[in-house]
Amino acid sequence: MKFEKMFSTIDTHVAGEAYRIVIQSPITFAENNIKKNHEELQVQFENTKNLLLKEPRGHRGMHGCIVLSSVVADFSLLFFTHEGVSNFKCESLIATLTGLLETGNLQQKSSHLYSIETVNGIFELHAEIADGEVIATKLRHSSDLIVENSQDTSLIVIDEERQYALFEKVNEAQEITLENLASLSKWGKEKIRNLVGKGLNITGVILIEQDAEDISRVRSVTFESDGYILRSPGIDSTLAIAKVYQKEVLQNSSIFNSTFKVHKDSNEEFYTISTEAFVTGIHQFIFDQEDPLENGFILA
Repeated sequence: MKFEKMFSTIDTHVAGEAYRIVIQSPITFAENNIKKNHEELQVQFENTKNLLLKEPRGHRGMHGCIVLSSVVADFSLLFFTHEGVSNFKCESLIATLTGLLETGNLQQKSSHLYSIETVNGIFELHAEIADGEVIATKLRHSSDLIVENSQDTSLIVIDEERQYALFEKVNEAQEITLENLASLSKWGKEKIRNLVGKGLNITGVILIEQDAEDISRVRSVTFESDGYILRSPGIDSTLAIAKVYQKEVLQNSSIFNSTFKVHKDSNEEFYTISTEAFVTGIHQFIFDQEDPLENGFILA
């Protein structure tokens, strides 16, 4: 057997969403420029990206992150995803920081503050560590989100690139429960199809159900542009709901009962999200050039 490529990864979960952190691979860049490297990654290395996102141990919900050095932050991150999926997610920052700290690939700092360079800017995170385990991570995100109201929905634009349509459950769909998963999936796909038919470039659709007893609690389900249901409440979704409903404190639960909490700073310039990620495995993958499924595959 002749091996052609070897990959080393740290796999992590954040509220049910899977992230594959690539710390060694055949993907290399000549530049130390985050924008140029981002652009190169989007148009090259298709076979390698497919292998990392698909089987073995890959699936439609897997997201890829490549760790690189940085001259302006503790490290930089590049992202790759399945076709049609939003390239950047805030969850990837939390997943990567946790994975690197818990495996010793990033030195702990007494300040507990870590900076990550991305093509979307530099983010600062606070990681609380106990006995070598990251037990909580806080991420600050600008509250400067764009909200546009149309006849039947609110449109929220995050980081000037990701647009979500938000609908309330009232008169729209059944209750957000696992028992109604099939009907909710059908509803989500139809909504996306209708919005795309109207010419809207939609990253996702958010269906929200407010708690009748506690106005600071909501339950939501988010459908990505291909109809895929997020297992997580989603940081983007939580930020969008907090912005539209002007919530200073919001707890957003998903259909799978995972939760994100967001707090608005007193100066009202930032939202703070706190959550915990988990390392689920450290892997070495070897690609055999005789593999008949060299582009990987998605389990049906």
